[in-house]
Amino acid sequence: MSWELAWWLLGWYIFLYPFAMSVLWVTAGLYFWWRRERKPEREKKFWPDLWPPVTILIPCHNEAASIAATATALQFLDYPDYRVVFIDDASTDETAEVIRRFLPSNPNFHLLRLAENQGKAQALNCALATAVTTPITVVIDADTLLAPQALKYLVAPFCRQPRLGAVTGNPIALNRKNLLEKLQAAEFASIIGLIKRAQRVLGRVLTVSGCIAAYRTEVLREVGGFSSRTATEDIDITWQIQRRFYEVWFAPQAVAFIQCPSRLKEYWKQRRRWALGGWHLLRTHKDIFKRWRWRYLYPVYLEFVLSYLWSFAFVFGTLLWLVTRLFWGQPVGFSPIPVWYGAMLSLACIVQIATALVLNRRYDPKLWRTVFWVPWYPLFFFVFGALTVVWTAPKGLFGSLAQAGKWKSPERIALLFRLRSTHGGVDSS
Repeated sequence: MSWELAWWLLGWYIFLYPFAMSVLWVTAGLYFWWRRERKPEREKKFWPDLWPPVTILIPCHNEAASIAATATALQFLDYPDYRVVFIDDASTDETAEVIRRFLPSNPNFHLLRLAENQGKAQALNCALATAVTTPITVVIDADTLLAPQALKYLVAPFCRQPRLGAVTGNPIALNRKNLLEKLQAAEFASIIGLIKRAQRVLGRVLTVSGCIAAYRTEVLREVGGFSSRTATEDIDITWQIQRRFYEVWFAPQAVAFIQCPSRLKEYWKQRRRWALGGWHLLRTHKDIFKRWRWRYLYPVYLEFVLSYLWSFAFVFGTLLWLVTRLFWGQPVGFSPIPVWYGAMLSLACIVQIATALVLNRRYDPKLWRTVFWVPWYPLFFFVFGALTVVWTAPKGLFGSLAQAGKWKSPERIALLFRLRSTHGGVDSS
């Protein structure tokens, strides 16, 4: 095979892979909406007469700026029987002091303090072993604001599906002031939310959202709790649950408002951790191919491999084009300058966000304001996503997994908000 043909095929792969996946996500996402979301009151018909008790776990490490808003939102949950356990993972700021202010007026709020920093996974395991006695365990991040009825939408599926291991909610970006935040708001709706809908239709979910997920407590204990041998415990726990033949569902009505990174530095750190967690997934779950009974996970795993291969092809193809363009005059590789394929990918992104507008309009009425920024999405997120995959490859493939889950909380902003009565929305300032 000649080099010209090889680069021609590589160029087509770089274009066709994201385009084909976009078509798949849109098609399957619309099918999910038609079957499960089109009639807003349909889900409530399956709500139980008696709601099971729930424990909400919130791991915290230096979260003084955001934990007060999270605790305030938890006071307004429309659920009859829930308790909240804040796990202070050896914070060095005033996180514990802020939490203590809520304890006297909320007898269902509890504080568990760890003397030594354990990392998010081990902090959750400590609470799971000592403080969880309810059949359902919900895990949220310290900057997550739950909508009032989010808990009911998370818990209801467990009451009718005995083989259900986890239900993940619908994260919506709350801060949308600068360009980076606006792009992420569009991403959460048109990429993350749409993909989870599509994956649910196709049978298996790659990962629950670490910022909002509910688990059957006995299943959590069966799989051994959360693993500290990965940078992203949410991906690993999802696979551990599905490998034991429990189902993982997506509940878009379970809305959670989250903070997305406001600066490129914090955004890079977040996506670098996500990419590293992906490498850890490929390492720790590659043994699924040893047993035919795990075959239903093969497509999800192989699609993830293709996405990482695409990142390498994109980065090194682009670098080769730049180098040969500058020093040889005859470019070889993949041109980063958008031509017809760039226009096609932009069109695909516009179709995705238009689909997301239809699917998420009940939960995020202001999403339409991000449409203007969508054509920039491929240039920005494809580049950043591919770079983080390549950057973390050496550590992800060959680095030690011991204590990979050690954490440092991202920078938070203090939030002032008021709850809206319409579908449990949140206004922030």
